[in-house]
Amino acid sequence: MDNIEAYLQQLTRAVESLPRDRLTELGELLYRAYRNEKQVFTLGNGGSASTASHMAADLAKNTIGPNMRRFRILSLNDNQAMLTALANDLGYDQVFSEQLQNLIRAGDLLIAISASGNSPNVLNAIRYAQRQSAEVVGILGFEGGEAARMVDLAIVVPSDHYGVVEDVHLIINHIIVDYFKAKLGADQAWVV
Repeated sequence: MDNIEAYLQQLTRAVESLPRDRLTELGELLYRAYRNEKQVFTLGNGGSASTASHMAADLAKNTIGPNMRRFRILSLNDNQAMLTALANDLGYDQVFSEQLQNLIRAGDLLIAISASGNSPNVLNAIRYAQRQSAEVVGILGFEGGEAARMVDLAIVVPSDHYGVVEDVHLIINHIIVDYFKAKLGADQAWVV
């Protein structure tokens, strides 16, 4: 019982420390991308890959309303053939940046999800996206790692426990989906 209580206390502290202003800023970046018909990309490794896929699915599906233009979002984790081909031929550190070469344009938005903020493939994707004049958000953990110093907006879960960080990243996803849905509900400009 002590382990369960300790975990829940860590999780509660991490959620309570979320920077509300940065969550609002992420919501606004997504909304601007939507309004300007820009593409949004998500990516991550391991549990963060699952969150990246979950975020892309939630924003694509759970924001749909009658007569609404669709959200343009794609997780770079979801094409197994592409990921494994790139990893095999070029190295795992290139699996995301190489995909972005085919897809990302100026003004698009990349959301990099990483507990450590130090994964070479994530950092390479951030660098490439920035060279293309895309905006980059890092949803990070621990102290944010190198990614926190590179991105336009860093949202850092201040915990060094992978489980807590990954749990809070998923909570951030759901907060952002709710934020985006409320924003669309208040603005009828999205109706086609």
